[in-house]
Order: sequence, then structure tokens, then C-alpha cells
Amino acid sequence: MDKQKIEILVATKVWDPQEWVDSLSQFDTVSKVHVWPTEEDLSKVEALFVWKPLDQGVIERLPNLKWISSLGAGVDHLVGDAQIPYSIPITRIVDPFLARDMSNYVAMGVLMHQRNMGANQQNQNHSSWERLTYSNLKVGVMGLGKLGSHCVNLLRQMGFDMSGWSRTLKHIEGVKTYAQTELKPFLSELDVLVNLLPVTPDTESILNSNLFEQLPQGVYLINVARGNHLVEEDLIAALNNNHLSGALLDVFRQEPLPKENPLWTHPKVTITPHVASVTNPSSALELLKANIKRLIHEEELLHVIDREAGY
Repeated sequence: MDKQKIEILVATKVWDPQEWVDSLSQFDTVSKVHVWPTEEDLSKVEALFVWKPLDQGVIERLPNLKWISSLGAGVDHLVGDAQIPYSIPITRIVDPFLARDMSNYVAMGVLMHQRNMGANQQNQNHSSWERLTYSNLKVGVMGLGKLGSHCVNLLRQMGFDMSGWSRTLKHIEGVKTYAQTELKPFLSELDVLVNLLPVTPDTESILNSNLFEQLPQGVYLINVARGNHLVEEDLIAALNNNHLSGALLDVFRQEPLPKENPLWTHPKVTITPHVASVTNPSSALELLKANIKRLIHEEELLHVIDREAGY
């Protein structure tokens, strides 16, 4: 094998891999790109690029594997995979377009709620000229990583009263921030709660009845992180008893969301099919190109995750 080039395996069931394959094949640092599933010899593959789920048995076919990259910002599908040895670094995509698009989606949800667009649509359906009032909102973001920090800054610039909660205390100009032990005071004065947390053992199912009960009545929920954060039955109960006013959901425990799931028809729920922020291959490929060169030259990879922290 040419020491200045590596072989790559692309494994994704969600996206058509062809655009990734075509672009990666043009890199002068890549000798061959394989696509899973395959019966080809994978013994020379050094890098695995994957978007969930990763089939069992893939790692066994890669004896020379040195690096795994998620093809998106999320890595929960890799962190919890017991077949991946701790000795293999896992990286994620950090893409300015992901942060921009996620923040724009959240801003859309906040504005739609603030301006009563659901009620306005119903009024239009009945030819009702009712001028609905609105006020400024207190918006809290759970998770202040790359996406969460970008989101709170955009909403702050739009004039919303912003606060944020994270595992460790962050300092963001114009934003009231809380650490992990300060969840109750963070929740106590919100009008809108946005979830942008990573999935870890501490955050799994965090959007549950206990958390909802700590929110003021009438809070609107926006979940754009992961479906595993939300206990769907608890959300439906909180909506039905009017403790929560509504929810905008982009992510779900099971995707596609089964047709029989009651969230589809709940009058207070708006659903989008995991499109809040989608990896842009052209932008993500620049990061992959940089990390391929770093791997070849045995340099530290960019955006390696902490397996213990989960992100």
C-alpha cells in the first residue's frame, strides 16, 4: 500500500453513499473507497466513515482500522457500540453549516410559537379576523456545545431573553448560564425549552415527567437533539393536562416514526422528519480531508470525542 494513501470504508444506511464515495475517491490521499456491505478484502482499510446504525461484524473485518468518523455531528450511535475498541479514536463532523441550520430551525420554532402561528392558521381556516397578542419569551437551551452556543447567540441577537444549561458552567455574553447541579433554577422561569444535549448515560430520557413538572405551566418544548432524550408517554401526558403548551419535535427514538405513533395526530405537536440540520457533504469533506492527512502523518486528529463523556 502506498504510505501516502489510505483505504476507506463508508457505511451508511440512511444516506445514499455515492456522493461521499465519488468525492472521497478524488482525494490524492485515498487509494480506494469501499461501501458496506461488501465482500471485498477490507484488510487494508484504515478509516471507517459511518452514519448509523453500524452493523455488527463490521469491525471484525477491519484488522488495520485506525480511525472512525461519524458523518454527522452526533456520535451516540458510535459511543455506545461495544464492538468498537477504546483504542480507536472516534471523530465527529464540526461544520459551520450544521450550527447555522440548527440555529435557524430553532429560531423558526421559537418565532412560530411566539407569534401563535398555529392559532393563526386555524383562524384563517375559519375566516376569523382575531388579532392575537404576543410578548417576548424566556428561552432556555439545554446543551451549550458548538450547536447550543451558536443557537443561544442567534436567539439573543434576535432579542429573546436567553439562558443555558450544561454539564460544566459556560460563560456566554448576554446569556444566563447554569451548571449541571442547577437544573431546577434553570427550568423555573422559562417560556420555551430547547434540547440540544448529547446523548449520554446522564441525559438519556432526561425529558421526562420529573423535568416537565419543574417547568412553569405553558412552556413550549423544542427537541432537536436525539429521540432518546424524550419519554414520549410523559410528553403526551404533560400536553394533555395542559402543563406544556406544545412541542416541536424533529427527532425520535424510532425513525422513521411509526405511523401508529400517537405523536403524529396530537393537536399540540408539530413533527419534522429529522431535518433540522443535515450534514453538507461538500463542507464535511474538507474536515475529512484534513483528518486523512493527519492520520497519514500520524498527527492528532481534529474533533476527537471523549468516549467517557459521550461526546
